[in-house]
Amino acid sequence: MTEIRWQYVRKMASKVLKDSKITEPPINLRVIAEAHGIVYREVEDFPDSVDALIIRGDDAIYAAVNARHHLHRQRFSLAHELGHFFLYGDADLSGGITIDNPPMEEAETASKDPAEAEADLFAGELLVPLAMLKLHAGKAIPELSKIFVVSEQVIAIAISKHMNALFK
Repeated sequence: MTEIRWQYVRKMASKVLKDSKITEPPINLRVIAEAHGIVYREVEDFPDSVDALIIRGDDAIYAAVNARHHLHRQRFSLAHELGHFFLYGDADLSGGITIDNPPMEEAETASKDPAEAEADLFAGELLVPLAMLKLHAGKAIPELSKIFVVSEQVIAIAISKHMNALFK
């Protein structure tokens, strides 16, 4: 995969919200996980370099977040991992990663893998859906951050991506 499937990712995030019967912010990611048979866990002893993981265990699919990270980071990281699950289905969720074998800290690369970029886009669209953002469009970024329970950076990115739809 070399190109980012913008429309597909946005439609998938919208479908997940609809299927999970979520109609207002903040988006309850645990409800989404449970509705799709994913077991949610907060892990205290992840290395700082691990934000979240989604892996297939022997009996279930697990989504785990680093319990020591800020709530906003946990939410975005979990939404990102859910993006991998919903966008790529039963593909290898773990990439060889397990709870006992977390990913090693890697140097940032100049360009992001398209699958990672799509998972980021999915996370943003899931946490700050355009339809819900429109209802609060006149509010300041700090207030929107509180309404959607995401960082101000996530709100700013959502606004910039949807500028035409929000302010036409």
